[in-house]
Parts: sequence; C-alpha cells; structure tokens
Amino acid sequence: MSEVFYYAEANVACTFILGLILLKINQGIDRQASTILIRRMIYILIAYFLSDAVWALFEGGIFPSNHTLMYIVTIIPYACILGSSYCWFVYCELLQQNRNVLYSPGMVKRSVPMVIAIILLFVGAFTGLVFNFDEEGAIEYDALYGIFMLVPIGYLVYSSIKGFYKAYTQDRYMDHSLYFVIGIFPILPLACGVLQVIYLTTPIMCYAATLSVLMVYLTSMENLISMDSLTQVNNRHQMQRYLLRKMKTQTPGLSLYLMIIDVDHFKEINDNYGHIEGDKALIRVATAMKEACQAHRNRFFVSRYGGDEFIIIAETEYKGEVNWLSDKIRSSVKQLNDKAGAPYDLTVCVGIAEYDFSSPVPIPSLIARADTDLYHMKHARA
Repeated sequence: MSEVFYYAEANVACTFILGLILLKINQGIDRQASTILIRRMIYILIAYFLSDAVWALFEGGIFPSNHTLMYIVTIIPYACILGSSYCWFVYCELLQQNRNVLYSPGMVKRSVPMVIAIILLFVGAFTGLVFNFDEEGAIEYDALYGIFMLVPIGYLVYSSIKGFYKAYTQDRYMDHSLYFVIGIFPILPLACGVLQVIYLTTPIMCYAATLSVLMVYLTSMENLISMDSLTQVNNRHQMQRYLLRKMKTQTPGLSLYLMIIDVDHFKEINDNYGHIEGDKALIRVATAMKEACQAHRNRFFVSRYGGDEFIIIAETEYKGEVNWLSDKIRSSVKQLNDKAGAPYDLTVCVGIAEYDFSSPVPIPSLIARADTDLYHMKHARA
C-alpha cells in the first residue's frame, strides 16, 4: 500500500517541478512557435503525471474500479506519452528551422503516425489487442502494444539522431549545447520507460521526463542569454568562450585568425537616419557575414563584439582564404544595402590578426592586433 502512495506522490512532486518551469516560461516575453510547443509538451506531461498517479491509486486498490474504468485510466497516460513525444518532435524540427511542420501538408504528413497510434490505442485497448487485465486486475500487454509504442519511440529516436547530427554540423557555436541536449533528451525517458514497464509500481518515468525537460529548459535559457538579440549571432561572451577553447589546441593543418569588422560612419547613420535605421544596418552586416561564412560554416564563428563591431574567428589552411572572406563580406554588405534601398552607403572595414600557437597571447592582445590592422585599413581608405 505504501508503494502506491509513494508512486502517486512522486508524480505529484514532478508535476510541481514542471509547474514551476511552466510558470517561468509563461512569465517570459518569448512567444516563438518553439516556445509555445515546449509549453504544450509540459502541459501534456503534467497531464501524464497526474493521470499516472490516478492510475496507481486505482491499480493499487485505493479506489474501487472495474475493467472499463481501468481501461480508461490506463489509456489516458499512454495518450499523453504519445502527445508529448509528438510535441517534442515538432519542437526539434522548429529549432532546426523546419517550419513546414506547422503548416499543411507538412503537419498532416508528420502527424499520420500519431493519428494511427491514437486510433490503435482507443480501438485496440477495448478489444484486448493492445493491453488487457487478468482476473486479479494486473495489466497484460498484447500483440499490438509493441507496434503502438513504436510511434512515440520513433518520434523520439528520429529527433535524437537529428539533434546529434546538428550538434556537430551547426555553424552557430551557441546552438551546439542545445542540439546536444536534444540528442540525449530521449535517451533517459526511453531507458527509464523500459524499466517502468518492468517495475510498474516504481516511479521511474516521471523522474526521467522531468529531468529531461529541466535540462532542455536550462540549456535554452543559457543560449538565450548567449545570443545577440538584434543580429541573431553569437554575443561577446560566447565569442570569448569559443576563442579560448580554440586557443588551447591547434586544429591540425589549420591556422587560427581573428577578424574584427567595423561599420564605417555608423554614428552618422544613427544621427542622420535614426537608431532604428542603424539597427537595420547592423542586421544587414550580420547577415552578410553569415552568408559569407556559409561555405565553411564549421570553421567560421560569427559574433557581435559590441556596438558596430563584429568578430569572426576563422580556421583556414592559408591566409588567402581569410582575405577572400574579408572581400566577400564587404561586397555582400554593399549588395544587401543596395537591395534594401537604404538612403546611405553602408561599408565595413576588416582587421585581421593571426594567433601564434608558439607564442600564446591573451584574448585582449589578439583583439588589439586585429584592431591595429583595422586602423591601418581605415587610414589607407581615408
């Protein structure tokens, strides 16, 4: 009897923890589709925890029940598992810039397995094809149970594989930790889900799901404060973390360069056309940098250093590639500005400094070298 109450209490405790996370999300100003989805997933998980607690009380004989009632209280937690796994799948797709999942026919195509599973659950449960109960009321899994569980497992495993792939191919350093968490997120619930099936009266799944959601939430918050909100590139803090890591060990066959990009006459743009137009100019520069770095995104790190200054950390085989990148950024800035029809010329200067692994210097000294090169370029163009 005490095991039943402990099981129910564990689910209620996890509900309280997810409720606190949900409260923090609702208090935030972020209303992106991905945030809405993670919020929905938490709502469904809360429903799962509460319905699972109710199931435990019925299954343990605390509440009187019959076969029909046991079918109902057993179906609801499984339906919640299915819904939360689908929300997680769509959330992961949105993080990877696949917005087709929100619109037809993309949404319809990806929700087909979930719809089939729901039909299978409600029809198969009452016919004894998914699960059944023996004379003593203990649950027995039947022929279609494994097929039904393949759907939520499939959503989770697919998202996990894609998350790990993105973690090692994404160009934005600040996203690496989030994609890595996406990759490992399903592992804990899946492993604990298997244990939960074996040890039905031991609260394992609720702890695993809560811990996984907490990891995603904390990582998302860390990434949010590590991104420049205006230009959507890495911020100064992330640049320093990344550069410090790169300065410790040289990548074989590659040299390490720091490029500092400065917007020409940015104060005049702000004074003559307003700060809103100045923000648009910075966004164009950041866009030009990201487009220029796209060809070798894993070796170029784009960040905003502050004000109208940006920094790119580049690993290249030879300096000519860095010079090519510098020219590409300048031409892309002009093209984007002309395309926007801005009433002013937008140009940038680029300073370059190579890091010497045989004579290490701190980050400020490396930036100072690039700043000196930037000054010489501005002076030559004056």
